[in-house]
Amino acid sequence: MNKRIEIVLLALILVAGAALRFSHFDLLEFKADEAVAANLALEFVRGGALPAGGLMSSVGVTNPPLLIYLLIPIFFFTSNVAAVSGVIALLGLGAVVATWWMGRKYYGPVTGLVAAALFAASPWAVILSRKIWAQDFVPLFAVGTMWAVHAVVVGRKPKAVFWAVLLPLATIQLHFSGFALTAAVVVILAWLRPKMDWRLAVAGGVVAMALAVPYLREQSRQEWTEYKTMLAQRSGRNWNIPPGMTINPQSGYPLPRRPSEAWMHAVAIQNAGEIEDVLGLSAGAEFDRAGIWASKPGRTYFRSVSDGVLVVQRLVFVGVLVWLAMMAGRSVRAVFNRDPAVRSRIQSAPTGVAWILVAWCVVPVVVFAGAGLWTYLSYYAILFPVHFLAVGMAAEQMARRFKPAVMVAVGVLVAANVWFMADCYRFLSRYGGAQGTYGTGLGYKVAAARYLARKADVLELVRQQRMGQMDQLGRLEMPQLDLPWLAGQLGTGAELRTNTMVIVVDENRANYDPLQVAQLANLPHTNFGPMRLYFMERP
Repeated sequence: MNKRIEIVLLALILVAGAALRFSHFDLLEFKADEAVAANLALEFVRGGALPAGGLMSSVGVTNPPLLIYLLIPIFFFTSNVAAVSGVIALLGLGAVVATWWMGRKYYGPVTGLVAAALFAASPWAVILSRKIWAQDFVPLFAVGTMWAVHAVVVGRKPKAVFWAVLLPLATIQLHFSGFALTAAVVVILAWLRPKMDWRLAVAGGVVAMALAVPYLREQSRQEWTEYKTMLAQRSGRNWNIPPGMTINPQSGYPLPRRPSEAWMHAVAIQNAGEIEDVLGLSAGAEFDRAGIWASKPGRTYFRSVSDGVLVVQRLVFVGVLVWLAMMAGRSVRAVFNRDPAVRSRIQSAPTGVAWILVAWCVVPVVVFAGAGLWTYLSYYAILFPVHFLAVGMAAEQMARRFKPAVMVAVGVLVAANVWFMADCYRFLSRYGGAQGTYGTGLGYKVAAARYLARKADVLELVRQQRMGQMDQLGRLEMPQLDLPWLAGQLGTGAELRTNTMVIVVDENRANYDPLQVAQLANLPHTNFGPMRLYFMERP
C-alpha cells in the first residue's frame, strides 16, 4: 500500500473517531460512580489523601484504587468533568492508533487500517471512552497488553514480557475482569512458550503488586470481609428478585440471567450488540413486556437503520474466529514438539497470531462462564481489539484477490457503526439521556446543580437529610451523589428556608409510573430537561 494513501486513510479514521468521541459533551455520563471517582481524585489533589480503594464493583467488593491514581494527574490541571472526560476520550483514541500500528507491524497495512477503522467507529468503544469510569481505561490497557504479547510471541522480543505481565495485572486493579485478561495471557504464553526474559517477567509482577500494596493492606485490616460476602453472593445469584419480575427495567436483561450471555456479550461488544445495557427498556419492545416504556407520554423505542448490518458484522467475526481456530488447530501437534525450529514456525505469523486471537477471545469467556458470573457488556472491554484485528486479518487475506469488494464491505461496516452511533446520540438528545445504565446527560445535571448551588449549601442539605431523590420504584431515597458533588464544586447559597426539603426527580432513573411523579406537581418546582427539582416546606 502506498504510504501516503495509508496515512491519509488513517487521518480520516481518526477524524471520524474523534467526531464520535468529542461530540455531544452535554450528554456525557456522570452518575454516582463518576462522582465518587472524581471526589477521591480531588481529595488527593486538594488535601493529599491517597485512597486505599476505588469504586465499588458490581460483585460487591471495592476495586483497587488504580483508577484514582490515573485520574489524579488529570485533576491536577482541571476539575471540569467535561475536560476530564475529554482527556479520557483522547486516551481511547490513542488505543485506536496503537491498534493500527500493531496491526500494521504484525499483520499488514490492510489489517492495521481495517482494525483501526472498526475500533474508531465501534459504538461500544465510543461509549466506553467518554466518562470517568474504570472500564473506560480498560481498552487502553487491553491494547497495550495485546501489543506486548505480540512482541513476545511473534516479534520475539523477550524483554517485552515485562509489559505482558504488568499490564494485565494492572488491569485487575482497574476492574476485576482483568483476571480473565490475565488468564488469557497466561494461556497464550504457556501454550506457545516463546523465549522470555524471566527477570523482567518477575519485575513486571513486582511493579503490579507494589501498586496494589495500599489496597491489600486495607483489605487485610478488614479481614477480607467484602470478599467473603462476594463468595456467598455469587455475583447476584442470591439476590432477591421481586416476584414476577422477568426483565431488569434498567438493562433490559431477562431475569434470571442466562448462562449463554457470556458468548453473546463477547461477540456483541465489538459494535453495538445488546445496546439495551445503556438504553434500558427503550432498546426495544421485546424488552418491555409490561409496556412500561410505552406507557410514558411521547416515548418511542430506539431503532437504527444500521442494526442489520451490525448483526452481519458480528456473524462475520464468528466466521473469522472459526477460520482462525482451524488455522491454529492444524499446529496442535507441533506445539508439543521440542525442536526449536518447529516451535519458531508456530510462533510466527500467521499461526502465532491465530493462536493469540483465538485464546484472547475464548479464554475470558470460559473464565466468566466457569465462575458463574452475571456479566455486563462493560466486562468485555478486555477483549478489545481482538475483533477488529481478526476481521482485519481476514480482510488482508481476501484483499489480495478481491480488493475492491473488501474495501466496499469494510466501508459499509464502518458507515453502519457511525450511523448507529449518530442514531443513538439523536435518541439520547431527545430524552436527555436514557432509562438504562446511561442515565441523564451531564449538561442537564450541571444546570440543575448550578441552580441549587445558588439556593443553598447542597452538601449540607444532604447531611441534614433535607434532600431526597425518587427511585425507580417511586420511593424517596437518599440522593445520588452526582448532583450534590457537582453543586459542591459551584459554590453555596443561602436562599432556601431551613424547613425546605428538595426532592430530585430524574426522569431517566425515577419511578416508571408517571402518576406518582404527577402527585408532586402542586409543589414549587423547576425543570432542567429530565432533571426536575421539587421544593417541599416541612412543618
